Amino acid sequence: MTRFTKRFPEHRPKPDQDQSPTTTPASALPDSQDQSKPQCTTPARSLKTDQQGPQPPKQLAPSLEQPAQRRRGRPRTKISAEEREEVVRLQQFYGARKIAKRIGVSRYLVTQVLEQQGLLSPRTTSLPGTSKLDPFRETIELRVKKGLTTKRIHREIAALGYDGGRTILAEHVQQLRLRVTGEPKTQVKRRFETAAGEELQIDWSPYLLPIAGLMVQVRALGCLLAFSRKLYLRFYRNERQSTLLEGLASAFQYFGGITQRVVLDNMSTAVLGHIGSDQKPLWHPRFLDFARHYGFQPFACRVRDPDRKGKKEKSFRLVWDDLLKGSEFSSWEDLDQRRAVWLDHTPGVGNQRLHGTTRRVPNEAWLQERPLLIQLPEASFSVHEESARLVDRDATLSIRGTRYTVPAALANRSVAVRLYAEHFEVLDPNGRIACSRTYVADDQKGQLIIDPTHYANLPRRPGGGNSGSAERLDDAFIRRFPNLSPFIDGLKLRMKSLAPVHIRSLLRLSDRYGQEAMVVAVSRAQHYRRFDANAVQRILERNHPLAETDLIPPLGGAGPAILGEVESPCFDGFSDLDRAAGPASTPADSLTDSTDSTDSTDSEDEHHGS
Repeated sequence: MTRFTKRFPEHRPKPDQDQSPTTTPASALPDSQDQSKPQCTTPARSLKTDQQGPQPPKQLAPSLEQPAQRRRGRPRTKISAEEREEVVRLQQFYGARKIAKRIGVSRYLVTQVLEQQGLLSPRTTSLPGTSKLDPFRETIELRVKKGLTTKRIHREIAALGYDGGRTILAEHVQQLRLRVTGEPKTQVKRRFETAAGEELQIDWSPYLLPIAGLMVQVRALGCLLAFSRKLYLRFYRNERQSTLLEGLASAFQYFGGITQRVVLDNMSTAVLGHIGSDQKPLWHPRFLDFARHYGFQPFACRVRDPDRKGKKEKSFRLVWDDLLKGSEFSSWEDLDQRRAVWLDHTPGVGNQRLHGTTRRVPNEAWLQERPLLIQLPEASFSVHEESARLVDRDATLSIRGTRYTVPAALANRSVAVRLYAEHFEVLDPNGRIACSRTYVADDQKGQLIIDPTHYANLPRRPGGGNSGSAERLDDAFIRRFPNLSPFIDGLKLRMKSLAPVHIRSLLRLSDRYGQEAMVVAVSRAQHYRRFDANAVQRILERNHPLAETDLIPPLGGAGPAILGEVESPCFDGFSDLDRAAGPASTPADSLTDSTDSTDSTDSEDEHHGS
């Protein structure tokens, strides 16, 4: 008795049933089959039973002596009503795969029945023209050719209306990338972590970016806190030492403190060379003074060892892939604004992304690291380059190959100039800032840059229009002092036609007291709504009294006579004139004789009286 007949007794043969097997005629056998061997028999089938109760799934009864062979041919495409009811009943207990196995039909039929009964959501087919990627395939292909990452492509096409998932996008991008570029080679790198407030990694990275229609070489300074992975990024025109020190000072202000160690490569602005058998770095004296001022220990990597600051190197790749690649910028200001937005004001990118290694957001991890940073000193380090320049008689001087105008009061004088990374300052003879402005764009280098406010205090030429010059003076003043635009608007409303006179007074105050002091005084007057140059002058006289000008002693000429450094008057040099006159008496001699006689008479009277 087979296992099937034990489980389903209704298929057992009855006593009066013919047990003789049905023999297949020899003529029906193939020629290759040996007719002398016993042939297979076909058992009788019981299609209906008299027993009551739940019936098992409809199956073909196998032979009583051998298990049933699998049917060959086409799969079933139809399902009976009884099997449909069984599929619906078993759906609450099993999935489509197990139901198909128990019923004895294909899983496709089970899924079709469940969909028809509303027990399974209809399957979505990826027919041509129905994918969510179809409207963006050209846009995606252009970005893949530029080498953008899948994350950035997803963010950019999402802004264009894409609402699909990232998985199908990644698969499509991978297929496109295989046609455009090859797979990157993987290298084994050594990993290590540092404690909070322990290490800061810095480095330069050059980029060639389109700015205002021109390809410009840009230097990116990156400073990364090794613990929190918080990044400081800034773009500069050069890698000079003053630029490096200014960038580091700005990074310390951005982080709110300094780490114990600053790791950098062997840049010439910090490391002059290596000495000794252990190749100890020879630090630049000014960079070493900078490190002592802020209290950190500089650490130079070994030559050709970028993995020592691999965290910083990887952040440059993120900046290129997620911000710079394929982007165009209208100006340096546009580049700086987009940098700031990407760094801290865009969710999911920059310092607001979830870091893949730490699984933390850098800005959130920085809050834990900030209390462990070294506190900033009260006074900042002088990071600028300072030199002396001679101002021409037309009140211009040359700064890095470009001539700029300065206040006319500095013409024909030698002034001190402070050069910063993005701007320069011109000091007056008293050491106050007389002029400060940013460098011109690359397409304006070598030209003469004129600021009309620098000539506003000179006598005006006869026949010049007052209204036109006043309008140009207002615009030039606002370009020079953008933060004082509300004060100029209030001044024009209150003083009306006298506004140009007050603007020239403000420029004279700037030349006399310095630009910074004048801006502070105007801001204070604006706070109290005193739109008047006289009010600004009173504030400056009270808060910044000018010292009395001391006379500088000349080296020769009439200087001693002017300063009174001469002997008292004496007539000894004229004694030869008395000898030439002879014994003749003079009125002076008579006066002298009378005086002497009077003195002798008085002395005699005093003698007799005694």
